[in-house]
Amino acid sequence: MEIDGRTTSEEFINNTVNTLREAIPIIFRRKDIPKLFGGCLAVGTLANLGKNGPPYARQGKHAVYERDSFLLWYRSLLAK
Repeated sequence: MEIDGRTTSEEFINNTVNTLREAIPIIFRRKDIPKLFGGCLAVGTLANLGKNGPPYARQGKHAVYERDSFLLWYRSLLAK
């Protein structure tokens, strides 16, 4: 939906998440997030969020994320 030629927040969020779903791998490491998200998210920020952040698993010393659950969390972050 456009208002005065501008995209609404909900449409922006949907477009962003859909584009990211096509661009990022199904599983990715925390250290790869700045590259995958164009610098919008910092590794330290996610590490500091702990249980308030996106769900993750440990793979040795690395935190790994699953794409769809991460994007669900990211959608809620963008909507705030």
